[in-house]
Amino acid sequence: MLALLLQLQARGQLSGSELSERLEVSERTVQRDVEALVAEGVPIRSTRGPGGGYYLEGRYQTRLTGVGADEAHALAFLGLAGPADDLGLTGLLDTARTKVWAALTGEARDRVERTAQRFHLDPVRWYGTTEPTPQLATLSAAVWEDRRIRVAYRSDDGMDRTLDPLGLVLASGDWHLVALRDQQLKTYRVSRFTRVEVLDEATRRPSSFVLAERWADARRDLETRHNLIEVTLRVLAVALPNLRRVVAAVGQSRIELNPTSEWIEVTVPFDSESWAFTTLLGLGTQVAVLAPSSLRARMAAETKRMAVIYQVATSERTSANSFSIADRAWSSTRSYRW
Repeated sequence: MLALLLQLQARGQLSGSELSERLEVSERTVQRDVEALVAEGVPIRSTRGPGGGYYLEGRYQTRLTGVGADEAHALAFLGLAGPADDLGLTGLLDTARTKVWAALTGEARDRVERTAQRFHLDPVRWYGTTEPTPQLATLSAAVWEDRRIRVAYRSDDGMDRTLDPLGLVLASGDWHLVALRDQQLKTYRVSRFTRVEVLDEATRRPSSFVLAERWADARRDLETRHNLIEVTLRVLAVALPNLRRVVAAVGQSRIELNPTSEWIEVTVPFDSESWAFTTLLGLGTQVAVLAPSSLRARMAAETKRMAVIYQVATSERTSANSFSIADRAWSSTRSYRW
């Protein structure tokens, strides 16, 4: 009933079917709740016909719009429905949003509506799906309650670790945990936790710790700590945006996205020769490696192998012969480590 009342206060007038959908109850339940509220003196009125519905008479305002502590916890995710759902906060967020909406004045409410129609936040990267994070809810509870955790981590040495969890960060659609291990700040990918046990011990949280600052430091360290390799390329202009996505962050500013020439020569950093090899193959004939010579030779050898594998049999050969050719081509490359 409170949710129904808040919806009417926030939205003005809503039909029975609209209230039914928003409250996830039947229209008959909406009707009964309206009757009960009217019996308690709440001035809910109704109009029939197309465009009709329920509304509050005479600018009636309920005082039951205070945001509770658990709902305030969810307010940090306003505009970020996906992350709120990951953390199990969707219901609390919806309730808190409705209460905030109901408390706004007419002008402020109009501004909120205009903003929502013109701006949208989407933290998930393009052409990607969110990594599965079965341990996220447990980690979230540990972070919120300031409890130490005992964990198993996929890339670790198989030993359990005890961590002091300090904060969770969503970056490009993936969740990360910032934690203390042996008094050292560490950053972990949440998808790689295979087991998380919340302990009864309190987290040892440094008094000077600021999550946003720590994340900025961790990101900067990650982007600059590698021994980068400089690669000189001849690139087709249309491929420059794709190239910019795969080079090391410190070199992305070297790539001009609106050049005046069809082909561009540019020297850019990669995290390693292996990463350069893998990603540049994906650009196909839109890019040519000029240096270093070792990478150029590796690219040339690989493209020759690919040409053998994808060699098309002549139209006169039968399907069986075609498969035979493909088998022989594949056999000739088996010694290569893919």
